[in-house]
Amino acid sequence: RAHCRVCRGRGAGVSEVNPYYLGAFVTYLVVVLGIGVWAFRRTRTVLDFWVYGQSMGPGLATWSLVANFVSSVSVIGFIGVVYTEGYALMGHTILGLMLGLAALYFVVGYVRPLNVLTFPDLMARVTGIQASRPLAGTILLVSGWLYLVMQLAGASLLVTAITGVPYQQMVWVIAGVFIVYTVLGGLVSVAWTDLIQGVLMVTAVAVALGFMIVDQGGLTSINESLGALDSSRVSPTAGGAYTLLGISASFLAFFGTILTEQDMLIRIAATRDVRTAKIHVAAAGVILSVLYTLLVLLGGATTVALVGAGIELPVEGGRLVADAAFPALITQYVPTGVGVVIILAVMSAILSTTDTRLHAVGMTVARDLYSWLRPDATERRLMRVSRVSTIVLGFTAAAVAVDPPGTIYDLYAFRAVIITSAFFIPVYVAVFWTAIDGRAVFGAVAGGGVMGL
Repeated sequence: RAHCRVCRGRGAGVSEVNPYYLGAFVTYLVVVLGIGVWAFRRTRTVLDFWVYGQSMGPGLATWSLVANFVSSVSVIGFIGVVYTEGYALMGHTILGLMLGLAALYFVVGYVRPLNVLTFPDLMARVTGIQASRPLAGTILLVSGWLYLVMQLAGASLLVTAITGVPYQQMVWVIAGVFIVYTVLGGLVSVAWTDLIQGVLMVTAVAVALGFMIVDQGGLTSINESLGALDSSRVSPTAGGAYTLLGISASFLAFFGTILTEQDMLIRIAATRDVRTAKIHVAAAGVILSVLYTLLVLLGGATTVALVGAGIELPVEGGRLVADAAFPALITQYVPTGVGVVIILAVMSAILSTTDTRLHAVGMTVARDLYSWLRPDATERRLMRVSRVSTIVLGFTAAAVAVDPPGTIYDLYAFRAVIITSAFFIPVYVAVFWTAIDGRAVFGAVAGGGVMGL
């Protein structure tokens, strides 16, 4: 029960080192470093580094999007929410995410032909104001950096809980390894590691849920036990999540958030053509819908298993640390063999998004800030700025993640508010109604960003 104190950077206690879990983690790091070295030899231009030379095929693009989309929020955070609130998560957050991703399919045909590489590029194109690039880039940089803090905290919390290595040390180990291979190969490194991580993640979640269903006597038994704790927990419509206003708000907020994610525009730009871009969004939407359903059911099974076994989660500052639910399942409930499978799923989910954010923040500095100030900068110079920025922002995020300022879900919600507040009007007006005055859009981004904070 010292895991929570460790994850918050305030305690020294750790669990006993599990050599099997530690071995799986070290092997994982060696594999991704190897991919980074391989990708380095295939990264020759700044376009290779930023957007895979705009030659990514549908299979690689699909799994890269799946792995990028699922993060520590989706695994540790969502299961923690199910532990406290039940299946209502399906009726607001996950429904909104999937509706937003579905809507993105219809926007791709408009965005991809513009051949913009980042969202600030898109803002500059539709407003006609080049200063939109550094303005939007700064807001996205804040959001991306916060996401990095969240990802590093989630990854380190999990690995500390399952291996026994102190949390503070694990933050720096994970940050160091991922900075190295992201800096080496850029999106080439990120995409190929995402392919491996995406397949592992989906397979492992399915296996873990299968074990829990058998262990708990079937899905019906799990739902009955969860309902016995609180009948509202088994309803995806609990809390009025399925009102017309609730559905509309989820759709509008999450579509705006998804479209304005820097890494989402980067992946659209990385595909070879419009057809490939549409296929990868559609295919990823199907896979993610299935995966999130499995994760919510796994959250219910986790709740029933921990409560039934009398395993209590830690309390800090008067609040139950729900983020500790999934690590507790791995370390205190399932056998080691199943735990290794689950670890592969969670590490794949968390770390695939970590490298994506690292790549995106480095590209944001080089493409949207530096190249605006120095439009005559050479490709070699832009590549260097991307790599140096990735290193600096990665290590500063790690320094904050040593003692994170809130839970994983809190950080996720905070940066989502900033993004939505800043870009709500541009996404729903400027992008689709080009007759609007670009100065109004510029003012909306600036004012919305401040109000979001």
